[in-house]
Amino acid sequence: MKRARAHLQAVPLEEARRIFFARLTEFFHADEEEIKTSEALGRVTSRAVSAGRDLPHYASAAMDGIAVNAERTRSASPENPLKLRRNQDFEYVDTGDPVPERFDAVVKIEDVREVGADTVEITKPVTAGTHIRAVGEDFACGAQVVPVNFQLTPEAIAALLGTGNLTVWVKRRPRAIFIPTGSELIPPEAKPSVGQIVETNSQLVWGYLEQWGARVTVHPIVPNDPRRIRQALGESLARHDLILLGAGTSKGRRDCVPEIVRELGEVLVHGVAYHPGHPVLLGVMEKKPVIGLPGYPVATWLALHLFAKSLLERYYFGREREFLKVHARLVKPIRSARGYREFVRAKVERAEDGSLVVYPLQGGASKLSTLVGADGWIEVPEGVDQYEQGALVETTLVRGVL
Repeated sequence: MKRARAHLQAVPLEEARRIFFARLTEFFHADEEEIKTSEALGRVTSRAVSAGRDLPHYASAAMDGIAVNAERTRSASPENPLKLRRNQDFEYVDTGDPVPERFDAVVKIEDVREVGADTVEITKPVTAGTHIRAVGEDFACGAQVVPVNFQLTPEAIAALLGTGNLTVWVKRRPRAIFIPTGSELIPPEAKPSVGQIVETNSQLVWGYLEQWGARVTVHPIVPNDPRRIRQALGESLARHDLILLGAGTSKGRRDCVPEIVRELGEVLVHGVAYHPGHPVLLGVMEKKPVIGLPGYPVATWLALHLFAKSLLERYYFGREREFLKVHARLVKPIRSARGYREFVRAKVERAEDGSLVVYPLQGGASKLSTLVGADGWIEVPEGVDQYEQGALVETTLVRGVL
């Protein structure tokens, strides 16, 4: 019996995102694990972390110089230099040295003149605490070092280790799997013949999801066989928290992914009103989010940023992080005849006068060349068919270029 072709919706992007994320709030939450702080770069804290000890834990010199008693220096002036004796009025200290308890300030070495074997003179007074790092000046014992939902940077890890936190509780990385489907696909190491396509979308999925905090597995290519796609999905559900499928979501004769997801779970949205990427599928199977990505690489790239990135940010931070947006002048006009929202790849540069200019990288959704050069996109709203050269347009950046 001939299988009915999938009917594509045209759900507005904001509505599709609302439906999907509202459903996921019921079950897509992070577990936690305790790991070595030295291995926690990029991980997100599941608990706030406090200092286990003062940093620094002793009063130390912040400058090379001499440790003195500030009160003793009150009379020092250029007209009346004050002579000080070593072991009685001062001690030499280098940066980081403990300051003897009987002293409460440091005079930097540039302001000290030696006038004898153990005698120096200074020409200006200092106040208590000058050039001394006090106990707990950086972090007092018990003070918060990092909050919950904080992505650990090299600086934060240094602070945690410095305050005695050798382990840290972090959110467990969700396990994601990407299942590329299509009888025409071959692995990159194979030589393609006519009608065959080298499977490369897995690199987009793997690269971005790893960058955004997931632990990603790429499934071997699955041909357009409903039985084998169903089997791959069933096996993946048991071992993963997030399922992404490549292709098979459009209206072609062999596009069976929506039917299988509906059979094994729930299709929330199939078809979102934007280009490129209209056939994107959003669903749930066994309380696991499912994203059906369109087959073209540009559409996959865009869907990852609009859905997968947001999903992982909500998992880790409880909210989405805003994309950086800039206003730049168009170097070339944009023509859009889609009739609905379009995302045009864009490259941003700084002109000689310091202003920002943007080059639209228009072309088919199959063109990897437009992704290699893209810094982000220009969004053309529904009902707008063109932007003229020289127009000031808002550009969303997915990587820093400035």
